[in-house]
Amino acid sequence: MVLQAGVSVPVRGESAPEAEIAVSFLGKTYHSRADSGGAWRLSLDSHPWGGPYTMEISAGNSEKLIEKMVIEDMYIGDVWICSGQSNMEMPMQRLMDDFPEEWEAPVNPHIRQFKVPQEWEFSGPREELSGGSWTAASVETLHDFSGVAWFFARALYEKYPVPIGLINAAWGGTPVEAWMSRDALAAFPAKIAMGEQYADPAKRAGITEKTAEVIGEWETNLAHEDAGIPKNWQNSQTDISAWDDINLPGDFAAAGLVNFCGVLWLAKDFEASASFAASDAKIWLGTIVDADTVYVNGVEVGNTTYRYPPRKYVPEGLLKEGKNRIVIRVICNNGEGGITCNKPFRIFTGNETVELAGTWKYKIGAATTQRPEEFFFQRQPMGNYNAMIAPVLGYPCKGILWYQGESNDRNPQEYAALFTALITDWRSKSQRFPQQLESRHSPRFVPHDPPFLLVQLPIFGKSEDNNESSSWAIIREAQRAVLSLPATGMAAGLELGEWNDLHPIDKKGIGRRLALAAERVVFKNPNTSPGPLVHRIERRGNRLLISFNNCGAGLTAREQPYVSIVAEGQIFRLPADIESPDCLSVDISTVQNPQKILYAWANNPRDRQLFNADGLPAIPFRAQI
Repeated sequence: MVLQAGVSVPVRGESAPEAEIAVSFLGKTYHSRADSGGAWRLSLDSHPWGGPYTMEISAGNSEKLIEKMVIEDMYIGDVWICSGQSNMEMPMQRLMDDFPEEWEAPVNPHIRQFKVPQEWEFSGPREELSGGSWTAASVETLHDFSGVAWFFARALYEKYPVPIGLINAAWGGTPVEAWMSRDALAAFPAKIAMGEQYADPAKRAGITEKTAEVIGEWETNLAHEDAGIPKNWQNSQTDISAWDDINLPGDFAAAGLVNFCGVLWLAKDFEASASFAASDAKIWLGTIVDADTVYVNGVEVGNTTYRYPPRKYVPEGLLKEGKNRIVIRVICNNGEGGITCNKPFRIFTGNETVELAGTWKYKIGAATTQRPEEFFFQRQPMGNYNAMIAPVLGYPCKGILWYQGESNDRNPQEYAALFTALITDWRSKSQRFPQQLESRHSPRFVPHDPPFLLVQLPIFGKSEDNNESSSWAIIREAQRAVLSLPATGMAAGLELGEWNDLHPIDKKGIGRRLALAAERVVFKNPNTSPGPLVHRIERRGNRLLISFNNCGAGLTAREQPYVSIVAEGQIFRLPADIESPDCLSVDISTVQNPQKILYAWANNPRDRQLFNADGLPAIPFRAQI
């Protein structure tokens, strides 16, 4: 467990009704009395960083001790609430192949995580979590830590070696409104009504039952109709010579399977040397839309039920010298089937690699209609806030980390108002965080709203020119706008994303940029986070001068920078020159009546060449001229 340093920490619990409560901690005993229902509460004095400590809690009366609890291995340090959707939730296990050094002993046990149970509640805010426990980082436990939160904590600990507690309250695929209270959604009554309807248990049960029924029927029929199962198409002796050709990786539509839903069998033969067959091999297939089962020489080596996780399987003992066969049974749910391009697509050992890209054979096992949509209660307004956030906001913290926005891309225009309301509301309901006034070795604190540090969305999708209607660009703008609120900071993740992956791997870069934001906002150590921000645009004749903050030693360009000028419904892509360390210059003499300027304004903008000398990217912007 990690308690927040420098602030009075509430302790509460349940015991026998009217019991006398004694809590002993750091040489002092605190007293309280349970009410008629057994609930009790008290507050500990504030303490500086340190540990490990032990807390003893006893309940009794004048005649006897009723019960006693001892909590050991407690630390006092800095606590951070870490919330959002899948990119905050994404565990270190998914990053093990890219950052193996993180598992080298000793892993820092002074960094700890509390994983909030993933639950929803629509009848109102809960006072307590349903469960959960603190886990110290170790070789055995690190796989379950949030990757972003871990790298953030690691970076801070390197500079400020005090215990760090991470409260992991994140859930993949969730929109911002799922994390908002009824109060925060006051300006969005339709969302309140949408969430409150699920307070009815009968309604929830009906939705759950109906959804399970139609999806179960679809899956059962598909399995029954799949010709490949009874005919053992996964078998390495199956004759695939008459199967059609398909080039992989790539979208199945390129082979004429446009809007295909159903089962597609893919097969490829490859040669293995004796040394290759005798070695421990791995199969990496990138990501596959939507679900897959993979066989090597007729034996299943793994399966994945949805599109996002990387396919990494181990054909232990199955390879042989000479011809081998890999077969992939793919279930396509909604007509978007394919194997993601530009991802590892190979079988390999420590010394040899067999690339699988190229011509494969395919055969349709069954064609069907689109899979019925699942229903996710965790994506409905207020549900996650009530169950996962409301109880946590009573736990004093140093600040809040937030990585979310992808799931609001269908209606990005409302994100600015929603996100601002969330930040304001969480702060109004949270324990006020301790702002340090002196050195960390001789701390003195005053109450302050908890800092809010967010990740701005990185790139996603195929590279494209600037487009004002870009949903991710509009959300990035909303994320940038909350920096006008006090005690907010941002990690710009633009170039740390991957065009072909909603879950980019470089969580270390994101975590360290969040740590830079914390240094600047929380610890008051100046730096150039989040990166160059436009603060003035001035027209001088036929030139635009664009001035930036946070340039440090100056602007840099990794290649020729470009901006886009909007004029009377047309967009003109124009080169820009670095005029001075903090200023760009653009010749607009070829544009009549220029109205707006755009930079890096697309889901994956083609033009995002600007950085500062510290390697932080220029923040995307659009502005009137």
